[in-house]
Order: sequence, then structure tokens, then C-alpha cells
Amino acid sequence: MKVSIISVIVTATTLAGCISLSVPGRFSPVQGPLSKQSPVPPYTATMSGILSGTISVVLDNGEVCKGSWVLVSKTAPDKSSSNSALINMAADWDSVYGSGYHVAHVLGTKLYARATLTGTMGTVLHAELSNKKNTTGNTRGVAEDNKGNIFKVSVYN
Repeated sequence: MKVSIISVIVTATTLAGCISLSVPGRFSPVQGPLSKQSPVPPYTATMSGILSGTISVVLDNGEVCKGSWVLVSKTAPDKSSSNSALINMAADWDSVYGSGYHVAHVLGTKLYARATLTGTMGTVLHAELSNKKNTTGNTRGVAEDNKGNIFKVSVYN
């Protein structure tokens, strides 16, 4: 019995939606009060999903910040929405990765995601992730919290 290549592709695509990949990451403070500590505390993160998913970060005081990430549409964000799509993080990208990085490597990228993570003790983190080359090992990001800290986000995928 021969199996059609189309049915194999349809089945694989359907199953891919049910699989939740989980990869480790790190939020490293680069500006703000946390970056002044010695040693600078890196925060472990877990990221899951394929086209959307979740991020969980554990801070050094034990606070857990969790939230969902979603791919950013190329259409304009809904101004009535209160989500992280309204947070402009272009300056954070340039601050962490160098002047002009946001325009050259993030803006217009198909694999560009945003997340808002809420902590159990009141911390709110806004994060953006990008993978311009769409290859393993090229996911980068930035985050900022409501306490004046900016983070370099590393994803170990």
C-alpha cells in the first residue's frame, strides 16, 4: 500500500501543531540596577512553542515571570490593545547589540515575536525575540522590566 506524499505532509503539519518544543534561555542584565551588581545575575528561562508559546523566567529572588509569546504580524498593531505590541523596544535592540541593529536585523523579519511576562511579585517584563536567518542558534532578543533594567536575551535552540 502506497502512502501519498500529500497525506504525509498534512499529517506531519497537523502533528507539529500539537508538539511543544522547549528550549532553555537566559536573560542577562546589561543596563539598570541589576547590571550594577557584582556578579551580574543571569536569569534562567524556558521557552516553548513553535508559532506561539510561553516564556518563563526565574529571577534571583525566586520570583517567577511567565507569559505568552506570539509572532508579530506585519500589519499595524491595534492601538486599542493593551499588549506588548505597543511597546517600542528599538532603542533596547540598538543598546544591546549595537547602533542600527534593530533596523538592519529585526525590522521586517518574519520570525519576530513579542511577549509580556508577569511576575508573582509584581515584576513585568516586555521581551522581543528575532531570528533573521531562520536557523537554529540565531534567536536573539531583548527585554526590559518595570524596574529600569534592560536584558540581553539568549535562546539556546
